[in-house]
Formats: sequence, structure tokens, C-alpha cells
Amino acid sequence: MVLEYVREQAGGLPVEVTGFIGRAEELREIAGLLGRARLISLTGPGGVGKTRLALRTARTAQPQFPGGTCFVELSSLHDPVLLPHTVAAALGLSEQGDRDPVGLLVGYLAAKRLLLVLDTCEHLLDACAMLTDLLLRMAPGVTVLATSRQPLDVPGEFVRPITPLPTDGEAVQLFAERAAAVVPGFAVTEANRTDVAAVCRRLDGMPLAIELAVVRLRVLPLRELAARLEHRFQALTGGRRGAVPRHRTLRDAIDWSHDLCTPWEQVLWRRLSVFAGDFDAEAAEAVCAGGELPVEEVLEQLIGLVDKSVVLRTGTEHASYRLLDTLREYGAERLAASGEEAEYRRAHFGYFAEFAERADRPFHSDRQPERLAANAGRLQNFRVALEYGTGAEDPELAVRGLDLAARLWTHWITTGRLREGARWLERGLAGVAHDCPERVEALHRLAWVRSVLGRPDEAEPCVVESRAMAERIGDRRGALYAAEFQGCLAMIQGRLEEAHREFDAARRGFRELGDHDGLAITCFIQTFGAALVGDVEHAWEVSGEGLRALEAAPGECWTRSYCLLYRQLALWMAHDDSRAAERDRLGREALALKLAVHDRLGAAIAMELLAWSAARAERFERAAWLLGAAHATWDRIGGARLFDVAPLLAEQATAIERARGALGRAAYEDHHARGAVLDLAEVVAHVTQETDVLPGAPAGTAVEPRPAVASPDGAVPRGRDRAAARTGGLTQRERQVAALVVEGLTNREIAERLVVSKRTADAHVEHILNKLGLTSRTQITGLE
Repeated sequence: MVLEYVREQAGGLPVEVTGFIGRAEELREIAGLLGRARLISLTGPGGVGKTRLALRTARTAQPQFPGGTCFVELSSLHDPVLLPHTVAAALGLSEQGDRDPVGLLVGYLAAKRLLLVLDTCEHLLDACAMLTDLLLRMAPGVTVLATSRQPLDVPGEFVRPITPLPTDGEAVQLFAERAAAVVPGFAVTEANRTDVAAVCRRLDGMPLAIELAVVRLRVLPLRELAARLEHRFQALTGGRRGAVPRHRTLRDAIDWSHDLCTPWEQVLWRRLSVFAGDFDAEAAEAVCAGGELPVEEVLEQLIGLVDKSVVLRTGTEHASYRLLDTLREYGAERLAASGEEAEYRRAHFGYFAEFAERADRPFHSDRQPERLAANAGRLQNFRVALEYGTGAEDPELAVRGLDLAARLWTHWITTGRLREGARWLERGLAGVAHDCPERVEALHRLAWVRSVLGRPDEAEPCVVESRAMAERIGDRRGALYAAEFQGCLAMIQGRLEEAHREFDAARRGFRELGDHDGLAITCFIQTFGAALVGDVEHAWEVSGEGLRALEAAPGECWTRSYCLLYRQLALWMAHDDSRAAERDRLGREALALKLAVHDRLGAAIAMELLAWSAARAERFERAAWLLGAAHATWDRIGGARLFDVAPLLAEQATAIERARGALGRAAYEDHHARGAVLDLAEVVAHVTQETDVLPGAPAGTAVEPRPAVASPDGAVPRGRDRAAARTGGLTQRERQVAALVVEGLTNREIAERLVVSKRTADAHVEHILNKLGLTSRTQITGLE
């Protein structure tokens, strides 16, 4: 059957919300294949249950793949060029850096033992085959489980055809379970077994066909349902049993479900086919209403289609919906036949173009995190809209398509889908050659994307053209954005004096226009330039203006976090430890804001700076796991770390050397590895709690014993005196904890006093004991 689930985060295995029936033999066979094959393709017609079987296999096989399992849904992806981007996104990888998506995938997967599930490959067969073949050759620990209506035809592929459920066993079980959900108390009995079996036989055991038929039990008794099915199929085949091939069986079951819908439901079904992936009720009303379907009826008809299992509800907190793949294809055929396709594809484009515009203007708002998350959740629909708009022959529509690609600039950057963003911008620019504000902005945004990708030489011509065009048409705002980014390019290339001139001019212009978005963004970029040379005063002046520009939007996170982050960097590069507490506070605040907008690039920088500070403060375990978390984040981002800026790379190397030297290689690698598996939310939690040693880290791998400190008379302290002499080896937080132990506080009271978890307090006390060679907390009280 087609998948029924509630989504988890990208790449995770979706949670099944209906029971899994049968398939024990198939599961055993596929599990056996996983032990000896690296590409297994589950093939069969639509609606036979390939996706559910693949998901159940992947969930069962998780212990065999320490690198994880990754589910990549391809049904709504139409452009084969975007396949590597889609797989990278499912793995949590970003395209920031100098590697193309394929290189990023290979580099990330090369050393991992991971199961990659590629679901619904048939419409991207060549692209899936080429990518799979490459990954099998270049990433020896990766196994691919594919579902498709036909094999990938890749060397080493094991093909496992999936057939319908046996009509005298598992098909009946499926009918019984689904019927009980529709008609409370329904059960298969001796009295009704014949009718149930007749329905299952007539539907040839096809899971999707059974699911669709069972819904009719809400209005039809079982016997009448069986009779109507029999009559329908006899009409189709002229009374010859067995004459309907399985794909025709499913098609006719869908036809029947369609015929049983109300006229308004039928209209909505076909119009909903313009959506890719998930949509909400607001989008359905905005796109699908019109003509014979009034807007006030859309929600009611949507509920009707959900009740009939044509549309699935996929959201939990916020209701979202999707058409099953096979039913979307059916609806698209009906839409084309109705003559409405052009009208409703344009309506779909218009809705998502307006959605992106609302999210982008103003960019700095209290709703920024919510809007960025909303854009990310609509990527599949944005792709459909971009394909339609940027490929349009209508000049007005082409300009709107280009504008949509530019409006999504923060999505391309914060999610790391930079190469995809560049592709849409380039495609849009190719269709809009004349001077206009939309082309000015798109060129500027393309320059930004190329610069973050590590291609400043390709970015510069875009900025030059953008600025010249803006001046020709009197687009002052566009000219200021171009000036801002010319300053950015000069900064990247080491021409700091020129960079600050451009930044200062852009800031003056944005002030005059009252453009707080442009002013704040220019300020945070210029702050980075000041921070690199440790110019704290200039960094504070510029970032201060940026933060003041954001005062009207206290909930804004992205630009505010960079202002704080680059203040932290300025203090670090100034090597002024008198402000270490302030520096670390800025880092903690910036990191929490990065979490709110899921900005991994900024988060990696914040983790690095906090790790360097921890190493300097001799909190070596904390430094090690923070470096591990940052390292894993850079791996996912791909490409240049710390922008390949030599002074920053030198600071990183110093921190690594300090922590590894103090802990010893084995202990350092252990703490580093524990940090590497944390997600961003966990990193933020531990940073906020001032965690030094992560839970579960072996206590015996703390700082290696330091040489004993001699007393003034030359004698070496013994016992408690030796431990007291070594308290200088404790970190600042550990000395705080030790002082509270001396005061007589319990670990729980220490946790409350320091606003950390009790588990963290327990770890601190245990760590102190190990460092000082003590056996109980009572011995700590004798140190003061």
C-alpha cells in the first residue's frame, strides 16, 4: 500500500500510523539480502506496498547500520538535476562550501555504514541509477534500498518483486484491521468471511485498492459492497473472471472511488494534484477554489476526501495534507482532461510567490523563525512553482518567477541549499534579460550565494552588473545592496580599506531610505571585517547600529545572532581575557539564536569560539566535545571551514593542540566523538548548562595527572595536602562546585544553585574526585 504516516524530521524514518500486515516472508528475504547485497530494489506496481515494506525493513535493520538510516522521498521531485541536492538535504547536509552536491555526498558517506532508502525512483530512473552506482563504488559502507516500478539496472542490484497480498490470508487481515477503524466493532466472522474474501479477490489483494474500498463501509453494508464490486468488474471484463491485469484492477478501484465522490470532491481532487508534497487548508482554499467550487466549500470537501482516504492528513500540531502518489497522478490526468490545468498551475504559482514575498518583507520580524521554518516545509511546492515561473514564455510570469527565486535567498542560505538556489536564480535570469528591479535583486542574491559557495570570482561580475543596472533605472535600494556586497567581496579578498568604504556608504544610504533590513545586514557583515583584526571598538560601533536597527523586531534571530557572534569573535581576536565571561555569554546567546533559525553555518562558528575559550580556561573536556560538535557540523556543511581564513584556522589548531595535550589522545578522541553525535538542540542545552563532561563519558578519562607541586621547603605534599595543591588543575566551574561541596550542599542543591541539571552536578563532583585522586566527596571538604 502507499505510505500512511506522520512525518519526522528530514531523513528520519516516518512514523507509521496504521498497522503493518503480513509480509513475513518478504521481510526475511530482504533482511537476508541486506547481509550480502548493497543494492536491493523492491519493484512492483503502484499501490502494492513497496514503501511500507521498505520502511519496515529499514526500521528493523537499524542496529546493523551505526551510521544511521536515511529515508529520501522522491515522489514529488520532478527535476533529476535536483536528486543529489534532495539526498544531501535528507542526510542533513548543506551545500555551503566549494563541493558540488555529489562530491559532498561522497565525502560524507565515504566512511559511514549507513542504509539509504530511495523511495519512488521510477520517474527519475536514470538519475537514481547513476547516483546509486557512484555511491556504491565510492562509499563502501553504504547500502541502498530502493523502491521503484522497474529496476534501476545498476551492476550488483538485487531485485525483489513485490506482489499483492494473498487474497485468502493477509489481504483479509488488512481488510479486517482497516474496516475496524471505519466501522467500530467490525470483525471477520464465519458469517461474513465469504464476502470479505470476495472483495479481496476482486481487488486482487492490492493493498491500496483494499484501503479505498474499505472506506465505503461507512455508507454500504459489506454484502452490498461486495456485490457492487463484482458488478463493476463484470461490466469491465464482459464477465470473464481474471481478465483484468493488476494495474487495471487498481485503476478501476480508483475510478470507482472517484465516482463515489461528490461532484465538488471530484473537482477538488483534480485541482489538488497541482500540489507537490504537503499543503495546508489555507493553500487548498487559495489555489483550488473557483468556478463551480466556491471557496467556502473547499475545507468541507477536503475533509470529505480525507474521510475517503483519498487525501492523507500528515501533520500533528498543524494540520497538513497530501495526496497519495497514485491518486495525485490520477487527479493530474483528470485536471488535464478538464482543460483547467493551466489555470490551476498558475494559481499554485501565484499562491507560493505571494507566500515567499510575505516571508521576505520585512525579513527582520518577530515571526522570522516561524517564516523560515514555513519556507523550508514548502520546498517541494516552491520547486514546482519555480519550474513553472522561471520556465514561462509569458514575460510578466518570467519576471515573477525570477522574483520568487530571489525572495527565497534566506532559505537557500540558512538551509545550505546554495547550489540549488544558484541554479534557480541562473535559470530565472536567463529568462529575464531586460533591466528591471527584479533582475537587479536576483543578481545581487546570486552573488551572495556564489560567494558563500567559495566562488567570489564568479560573484563579482554579478555585483558589478547589478550595481550598474540599478543606477541606470534609478533603483537606489538595489544599488545600495550591490555596494554592500562589493564591500563584502573586497573584505573576502583582503582589501579592508575599500571594504569599509563601501560598507560605510551603504549604511548611510540605508539610513536615508529607512531600510532597516539593509542596514542591519550591512552592519553584521562589516562587523566580521572588524572582528578579524581584533578591532573591538569598531566591531561594537557597527554591530551596535545593526542591533538598534532590529529593536522593532525583538524576536528576530538570524541577523541579531551574527551581530553577537562577531562581537564574540572580535573579543577573541583581541586576546583580551579580562572580558572572557562577556565573550562566552555572547557565544551562548548567539548559539541559542542560531538554533531558532537552524543556521548551521553560524552555529559551527559559535561552537568553535566557545571551544577555543574552554581550552584557554583549561576546561579541556568541554573544549573537546565542542570541537567534536563543530567538526561534525562542518562535515555536514561541506567545503571550507571557517571560510578558510588563516588566522581562524590557526586559533582552531591551537585549541585542538591544548585539549589533546592535556587529556591525552584517547580521552580527547572519546570526548570529541561524543560531541560529534549531538544535534544542535543538545549542544545548546549543554552549552547553556555549562556542561564540562557529557553524560556517559568515562570519568577515568579526565585530565592526565599533573606533576606534584613542591612546597616552599622542597617537600612534596602527600595525601590531602597533595590534593589541595592540585586544585589549581580544576576548571573554574569545578572550583565553584568544590566550594559548594565545602559549604555542605548536596549535589541536588548544587544543581539548583548553579541552575544546571543534577546529572551535570553529579558529573562535576565525580570529575573533581578523579582529578584530585580522592575517593569520596567528604574528602573535598578538607581542601579549603
